[in-house]
Amino acid sequence: MRDSKKIFTSLVRVKGINANVVPVRSNKPIDKNLLIECSKALSRIHVGTPLKIGDIICRNILNTGVDIICTKNILK
Repeated sequence: MRDSKKIFTSLVRVKGINANVVPVRSNKPIDKNLLIECSKALSRIHVGTPLKIGDIICRNILNTGVDIICTKNILK
């Protein structure tokens, strides 16, 4: 039986810096059926700096209980 969940990885836009995006991932595996909807939800998000690894970008995405967290430090 195949696992129907996986860690979601993506990029989120950042306001006001040269690096236009920051890499993010889910803190827990998420249903594969929701990956496209997660991408659509994150496409509407713009975050500000500073960002640290582990900062929560989106809490409880799509009411799944899964948080989207930052995976790179961006100071300015």
